[in-house]
Amino acid sequence: MKKHFLLLWLFCFSIVAFAQTYVELTENMEITSNSNIKILGGDYVFGDYQLDGVIQIVGKENIVIDGDSVTVHGGNYTGYMINIENSDNIIIKNFEQVNNYKYAVRCLNSHDIMIEGNNFSHNKKDTTGWIQIWTTYTAALGGGVLFYNSSRLDVHDNLMTQQNDGVAMYQCDSAVIYNNIMNWNCGFGVRMNFTDNCWIHHNDLSNVNRETDPSDCAAILLIVSNSNLVEYNDLTNSGDGVFLGQYEYSQIPNNNRFYYNDCSYSPHNAVEATFADGNIYKFNNCNYSQYGFWLGYSFNTIVDSNEVIGNQNTGIAIDRGFNNSFTGNQISENPVGLDVWEGSAISPYQDQFSHDYFLYNNLFEGNFRAVQAKKTEHLIAKNNHFLNNRSDFYFEGDSFNDTISNNIFEGTTTYYFENKSPDNIYATDNQFIWMDDELTACKIYDKNDNAVYGDVIWQPFQPGQAPVYQTIPEADMAEPPAVWYAYPEACLGYGLHQPTTVDWDYNLKMVGEASIHLNTANGWDLGMMYRPGNNELASWNLTEQDSLVIWLKSVNNTGYGFQFCHIKLGNNCGGYYKYTASAATILNPTMTQWKRYKVPLAGGSPWSRSIVGDVSLSDISYVEFHADTWDMGFELWIDGMTFAPFVTSVDEQQNNTTNTLVISPNPVSGVSKISFDISKSGNVNLSLYNCNGVLVRPIANEFISKGPHEMALDNSSLKSGIYYLTLKTGQVVESRKVVVIR
Repeated sequence: MKKHFLLLWLFCFSIVAFAQTYVELTENMEITSNSNIKILGGDYVFGDYQLDGVIQIVGKENIVIDGDSVTVHGGNYTGYMINIENSDNIIIKNFEQVNNYKYAVRCLNSHDIMIEGNNFSHNKKDTTGWIQIWTTYTAALGGGVLFYNSSRLDVHDNLMTQQNDGVAMYQCDSAVIYNNIMNWNCGFGVRMNFTDNCWIHHNDLSNVNRETDPSDCAAILLIVSNSNLVEYNDLTNSGDGVFLGQYEYSQIPNNNRFYYNDCSYSPHNAVEATFADGNIYKFNNCNYSQYGFWLGYSFNTIVDSNEVIGNQNTGIAIDRGFNNSFTGNQISENPVGLDVWEGSAISPYQDQFSHDYFLYNNLFEGNFRAVQAKKTEHLIAKNNHFLNNRSDFYFEGDSFNDTISNNIFEGTTTYYFENKSPDNIYATDNQFIWMDDELTACKIYDKNDNAVYGDVIWQPFQPGQAPVYQTIPEADMAEPPAVWYAYPEACLGYGLHQPTTVDWDYNLKMVGEASIHLNTANGWDLGMMYRPGNNELASWNLTEQDSLVIWLKSVNNTGYGFQFCHIKLGNNCGGYYKYTASAATILNPTMTQWKRYKVPLAGGSPWSRSIVGDVSLSDISYVEFHADTWDMGFELWIDGMTFAPFVTSVDEQQNNTTNTLVISPNPVSGVSKISFDISKSGNVNLSLYNCNGVLVRPIANEFISKGPHEMALDNSSLKSGIYYLTLKTGQVVESRKVVVIR
C-alpha cells in the first residue's frame, strides 16, 4: 500500500513540466487541460451561488493550480471555490486561505488528485444536533475537501480546521492523507463512507467535537470502509477517536488496521467499532475516555499492545461479539477492564451471541473489576497478570467452557473469581502471589458460597510465596510505603476527562512525612483504598480499637459541594463494614482546610454502620474512603489515618475524655507544630522530656476547653536526640516520640 502511494506522489509531480501561466482569479473560471496556473496574489471575494465552482475543472486532465498568496472568501457558506468533475491528474496547492464556502474543493468522479499545502479552513460549520452518518455525499456537511467516487488521492500538509469536516470521502479508493492539521472541526477530521484501501497517517485530527454535545462526531469516521491503514494520528479530545460502523454490511470484512494512534480523552469512545469484522488495533493509546474500546457486535478483532487506562465506564466493552483476541495490552484503572456480555438483540443480528474471547499476556492493574463476562461462552484467559485489582473475574448467566489458566494473581482485594453463573469455571494452574491455600479459597466465590451457582475448579494451582501479614495497623496509614489505589465506579456522564491520580504530597500535609493526594476530574464515587506496602497483607484485629481517626482536606470547585462519602473496612473474602455520613457534615467543611474526624468502629453519630457479607472486626484487611461529586471532579488529601484504642482508665471512662497528640514535622530541626484534641474541658499538662525521663521543658499547664488545639514547639536550642512529648488530662497520659536532628 505505501509503495503504491509513493508512486502516485511521484507521478502527480511529473506534470508540472508545463510552463506556468499567471492569471487573475475570475468568477466561473474554466481551466483547460495541460495547464500550469499561478493565481495572482490578492484578496478575492466570490460567491458560488450556482454551486458549480468559482474555478471549474470538468472533463480535464494534467492541471496544476498554485494559490500562493491568494485569499478567497465565499458567500453564505454555499458552493465551492474549486469544483473538479470527471478529471485526472490535478494538483491544487498553496492557497493562503479559502473560506466561507460549503467546501473549499469538491471533487467528483476523478482520479490522481493532489491537494497540497493549502489553508482550507472556516468553511461551513454546524455546532448543534446529531449527525447523520449514513447519508450520501449529496448531504455532506461541508468543510475542507469533498471527494466522491474518486481514487488515487493525495492530501498532505494542509490546514483544514474550524468547520464541519476536514476531508470527506464517499465511495473513494486509494487515498493517502498525511501531515494535515484538521483539528477543532465539528463533524469529522477525516470522513470515509464506503471508502477502501486508504493510508491515513501523521495527521492532527484532535478536538473534533460538536461543541454543544459530542453527537456522533469523530476524529476519523469509517462507515463500511475496508482495508485501510490508520497510523500515527492524533485523535485526542474528539467525540470518538475512531468511529467505525458496518451495520448490515457485516458480510464484507473490514480488515482495517489502526496502529500507534492516540485516541485518548474522548467524551464518548476512544475507539468505537460496531458490527465489524477483522479489524486490528495495535500500539494505540485509548485512555481517559468514556470507553476505551466499544466493539459491540464485532468479531474476528485483534486488540494488541494498546494502552487502555483510566476510562470512565469500561476499558473494553463488547456486546454479542465473538472470536475476538486481546493480547499484550495494559488495561488499568478502569471501573471494568474488559466487559463482554450478551445484551438485547438488534435485528438482523438476533442470532449472534457472545462467545470465543481470548485473553493472552495482558496486564490488568488497578481496575475496580478486571474482567466481567455475562452470558458469554468460551472465554480463554492465559498468561495474564492481574495486579492490585479490587476484583479480577466476575461471571454471570450462562458461561460455558470458560478456562482461566497460567495467570498471575497479585494484590487482589476481594475476589479472584466471583462465579454467579450456574456453570463451572475452569481455573487451574494459576499462580496466586503472597497467598496460602486458605486465603486463596476465601477469594473464590462459587457454589460453596451459594449452591445455585457453579463451581470454580481452581486446583491444582501454583503457590506463590507465603504471605507476610501485617497484624498491627501502621501508626499512620497515610505514609510511605503504604499502597493506595483509587478504584472508580462507572461514571455515566459525558465530558472530557483527565487522569485520576493518587500520589504522595510531601508539601501539603498535616502530620508526618507526607499525605496521600487524590486528584480526579471525574468524581463519580472514587474509592481510595489503603493496603500495606512491602508486599504485606493486612490482617488486623480491631476489636480493641475504638475508632478510625483521619485528617481530611479537599478542593471542590463544582459549586455544589460533595454528594456523599463513606468508609469501608473490609476483609479478603468480600465482606465489609460501611460507615456512611453526610458529605455536608464531613467533606464540605474540609474544602480548603484540614479537618480531623473520628469514625466509631461500632458506628455512631454522624456515622451509620451497615454490614455486607461475612465480616468481623477481628480480621480486617483494607480501609477504603469513598467520595463523590456527581462527575464534577475534586481533590482530596488524607493524612494521620490511624486506629485509636479504647481508653480504659477510670477517669477516662467517667469523663469520656480522649486525647490525640500529633507532632509535625517529625524529625525536626526547628519549630514543630503540636496538634491535640480533647473531648472534655479541663486542666492540661503538656511537657517535653528527654530519653532518660528528665523534664526538659514545660510547655503548658492550664485549663483548656474541649476540642482541637495547636501549639508551637521550638526545638532550635535542643541537641540532636530522642525526646518525648507528654500530654496529661486527668488520669490519661499520652506520649509521642520527637526526633531532633541537626
